[in-house]
Amino acid sequence: MPIIQTIEDHNCQIAVWDTKESLRELIQSSKNLNIPKFESEKRKKEFLSSRLLLNKLLNTSVIYYNTYGAPEIEYDKFIGISHSKNLTAIIISKNKVGLDIEQISNKTLKLSSKFIAKNKHNPLSKEKATLIWCCKETIYKWHQKGNINFISDIIIKPFILEDKGEIDAKFKNKKLTLYYKKIDTHFLVYVCK
Repeated sequence: MPIIQTIEDHNCQIAVWDTKESLRELIQSSKNLNIPKFESEKRKKEFLSSRLLLNKLLNTSVIYYNTYGAPEIEYDKFIGISHSKNLTAIIISKNKVGLDIEQISNKTLKLSSKFIAKNKHNPLSKEKATLIWCCKETIYKWHQKGNINFISDIIIKPFILEDKGEIDAKFKNKKLTLYYKKIDTHFLVYVCK
């Protein structure tokens, strides 16, 4: 299980795992886990990799879900989970957290009108569109209650795109600082507040 990135900062602990193992190898590594009957192999691998990664961090693999579908764990801690292609990321903290990891792609640029107000963040590249999508998904996951308009409820302040940094955002009437890092061809974004 190759953990390719760890971050311990801003009162949280993050780990990213590059899932190169086959489904069979993951099943063998997760002796006592009951695997839900997902239809896709990808979904099974995501389920197993997130539990194995949590086990590496906290020596437990038990994840519950609240009524909104957000993950929860014991130990008076919050958890966030995200998957993109073969990467699995987890964030753990005593503070409320949100986390997203996304592969940089033209897809977010093509769909940007669904989550970025017209004439905002121009010029818009696939990198910038992916990072903005990641920021909005992170806030959505941090909120944990759904019912969010990605254009009007989450405002991402203008920023200069770099390989890592901070982005200021406004969610409804709350100011949030998001932290991001480029990992190979992905962006990882998190909030811990």
